[in-house]
Amino acid sequence: MIYRYIEILLTWNVIHLLAISGCLGSDNVTAAKVTSLRKTLLQDYDSYLRPRRLQLDTVVINASFIVKRFHDLNEKEEKVSLLGYFQFQWSDEFLVWNKEDHSNISDIVVKTNDIWWPTISLGNPIGNFENLQNHYGIFHVSSSGEIKWSPGGLFTVACDLNLEKYPFDTQTCDFVFVVLGYSSDAVIINVNPNVQQVKGTTEWDVVSANMFGISGEKTGLTVSFTLQRKPFFVVLTVLLPLSLLSLLNLCVFLIPVESGEKTSFAITTFLAYSIYLSALGSSLSAKDNIYLTMYIEILMITGVIIVLIVIVQTRLFFYYGDHRLPCCRIKTVHGEEIDVKNTITRKVSLDNVKEFRTWASSMGILDQVLFFLFFCILGSITVYYFAMMMF
Repeated sequence: MIYRYIEILLTWNVIHLLAISGCLGSDNVTAAKVTSLRKTLLQDYDSYLRPRRLQLDTVVINASFIVKRFHDLNEKEEKVSLLGYFQFQWSDEFLVWNKEDHSNISDIVVKTNDIWWPTISLGNPIGNFENLQNHYGIFHVSSSGEIKWSPGGLFTVACDLNLEKYPFDTQTCDFVFVVLGYSSDAVIINVNPNVQQVKGTTEWDVVSANMFGISGEKTGLTVSFTLQRKPFFVVLTVLLPLSLLSLLNLCVFLIPVESGEKTSFAITTFLAYSIYLSALGSSLSAKDNIYLTMYIEILMITGVIIVLIVIVQTRLFFYYGDHRLPCCRIKTVHGEEIDVKNTITRKVSLDNVKEFRTWASSMGILDQVLFFLFFCILGSITVYYFAMMMF
């Protein structure tokens, strides 16, 4: 008896499932019937008319955006690219049918040119304006008239970058899409503010991503991204070497003048600043108030001043080394000293001998003063510009 009851129950479930799926008591869905339904729907369809029987009614389009990945952000050309696609959905009152009258066919596929669809174009492209295309050439249409369209591709737009705090900068770039040929009274886009599947790159982190509609005479939507640069690589390859170069530039005051290497050492470090500045200029746009560029410029100016000081030091040492400093008072020495001259050592009596400081004997003290002075100057400049870039 129990087995009989289970058999009846299983049979009823199978019948119920077959009835739901439309496979019992109905014809099978064949290609001919789908083709016949499509021809019936599109026989008198005018793709130039908005899909409303009352043409004063507004077409409401629901939109969401899915990002696959960011492709590139070019600081020099001020452009950003990303790979993603939309999901548009709207209702077409001319493409409605009763499933029971058409072998329970719940949805069909139509081509792009057969029905009305919104001409949406990228509003801020780098090149020419191009409409979003359906690369698969089809729309999915349900029996209730709901149409689903998923155009996508690699979108490249112009982005006004603010590189003032490079490499600790945060950029906001907008991808603007507008509906061409229709006002906000004819077509309205309802957007899903949450942008899905947003991932950063090796150089940028995505801080936020959202989508909002455009208000005004034109209708459209804007996909906005806030990106934050990962500064570690730039700090490691640019800022840290620059700081070490500024410290190395101070070491010129630790080299004795008589060695003859002070000038060449100072010029070498100055050329290193020039190389960094040219490399930075080739990768960034020509904008004012980039703190890193200003920092390198000040380091170069300081390097020029150090080179000039070293040249003056060298000239004073070789041409005026034995001359007395005009600012130092004469000192009278009493007693005896060993005089070494012409490889002959002799003991002389110093009775009221006048001693004075020369340019050559003062170079060591001058180097110490200059080292401390420029250490304070370069240290203050470095701290100031790092604080301006980070905060």
